[in-house]
Amino acid sequence: MSYIVAPFEVSSLALADRVKVRFVHLFPAIATRHSDTMDCVFRVDGQTVTVAISCPALTDLREKEHKYLRDQQLAEIAALHLRRTLQQGYDATQAELFINEAQLRVLGTELGYL
Repeated sequence: MSYIVAPFEVSSLALADRVKVRFVHLFPAIATRHSDTMDCVFRVDGQTVTVAISCPALTDLREKEHKYLRDQQLAEIAALHLRRTLQQGYDATQAELFINEAQLRVLGTELGYL
């Protein structure tokens, strides 16, 4: 793959120590999980965490606003969402995280992609 998110550490209120986060891959989950999402997979202290980005949200951006997000940008948006979720005290290692359209717009704007 030509995209990557650099490994990072983050303090989590839910976990005792700083956790190490490593990007694994990004793939469409339509066929693999029968989900209408783009899945960005990370390893958080050795545990797999999936950040699912809504495909309908991406379609709305593309069709209504002519905004296109590349895979690299999606991975960076997912990483920011995961980082914030951990910092806020949520134990992200226990469940899949989902990014809806409103969250996608906020994160994409913050990173300068929208």
